[in-house]
Amino acid sequence: MPVYSGKITTTAFKSGKNILASEHVQFIEGGATLDASDFGAGLVEVGTLIARDSSSGLWVEFDSTDVANYDAFGILNVDWECDGTTDSVVGEVIVRGSVYEDKLPANAGLDDFKELVPMIRFVKHV
Repeated sequence: MPVYSGKITTTAFKSGKNILASEHVQFIEGGATLDASDFGAGLVEVGTLIARDSSSGLWVEFDSTDVANYDAFGILNVDWECDGTTDSVVGEVIVRGSVYEDKLPANAGLDDFKELVPMIRFVKHV
């Protein structure tokens, strides 16, 4: 699933890592606009924990110390090459399903995140 922004670009295939532990998965309806300034320039890996900032409506990287400012949570299921300035829309944000915990990137606050997403199951066996 591509990531949409206002820029025309081509990107090479990156990793092909599959974090899904089941074929049963639900993605966010309508997509999520990712806040480029929050993520900064660089690769945002599949499996990154994200949350919607309730004041801006944009999705940012999950921070367990900022939970009061979020109104929705999900896991990114695509790689995104962020330029640090151009917000992008992505459709593959997992809100329900099973993911392999050990295949997720080193996400700070994973234990806090798990409590906020009861519809996502984190599988330890790879």
